[in-house]
Amino acid sequence: MITSLHRSRRLQGLTKWGKLSRTMSAKRYAIFLVLLPVLLYAFGTVCCAAGYDAFAVIGDTHVGKAASLYETFINRIEKEGIQTVMHVGDAIATPGDAAEWTRLFEITGNAITLHIAPGNHDVNNRRSLAAYLKATGRGPYYSVASKDTLFVFLNTEVPGQEARIMGRQLAWLETELGKGFKHKFVFLHRPLFPTIFGTGYCLDRYPVERDRLHQLFVKHGVTLVMSGHQHLYNRSEKDGVLYVITGGGGAQLHPFPGDSSGFMHYIVAKKRNEGYVFSVFDFKGTVRDEFSLRR
Repeated sequence: MITSLHRSRRLQGLTKWGKLSRTMSAKRYAIFLVLLPVLLYAFGTVCCAAGYDAFAVIGDTHVGKAASLYETFINRIEKEGIQTVMHVGDAIATPGDAAEWTRLFEITGNAITLHIAPGNHDVNNRRSLAAYLKATGRGPYYSVASKDTLFVFLNTEVPGQEARIMGRQLAWLETELGKGFKHKFVFLHRPLFPTIFGTGYCLDRYPVERDRLHQLFVKHGVTLVMSGHQHLYNRSEKDGVLYVITGGGGAQLHPFPGDSSGFMHYIVAKKRNEGYVFSVFDFKGTVRDEFSLRR
């Protein structure tokens, strides 16, 4: 089971990194950290997983801030028997902070598999990207397959390519999306189509690259794209692709004046009748929105 192996493999990776850092000179180790992201780009491949018929989604938890709700979230989904979490980025508050990464995984615990599409509070340069890769034990972008569903985790914070999906990542993505899965879900931090108060800070900053990515989703039958970055909840549809912004996991809210989009929340997804039902919960336990996807 990937649930039980993920944590142990991550800890094994940390042990190997610790031994490596002690045997290399400080200068060589620093060079290695700079080159590490390039070396890991080749490992963003699909791994098969079971038990993803129920999962939870959260974003912008900013673990490391006193007001983080992440521990409450973990306690609630554990009570529901959910063992998989998709995080749409800004998991921690300070890019590259090893103590915050340690705290995040301490709260998550051994029973839950955590997938992260990194945000700008997780990665903002090559060194913090190396810290992210070291903490998670995964590549900078990757995918996981479970039965008839493909889950893709993109990186909108690749140094020098911020707010864009391009180059090797884009080529890899096209190959992944070309695979024959019934359901294809994509997770990334910055939205393609932000609300009006997020314009200029998301993938809309580069409209040509953003539109190319959207058309790739349309071409390959992606039905759901989940993002964070904006600290609110929003659901919209474009050309058959459902776009959900779910950035209410604990950071200071960015609501529309006078509307109800700004509330702390998380999402629970459950597979039902060859499709999925998504329920949006606030931290009082109230369902604030619900939608389903079937193909």
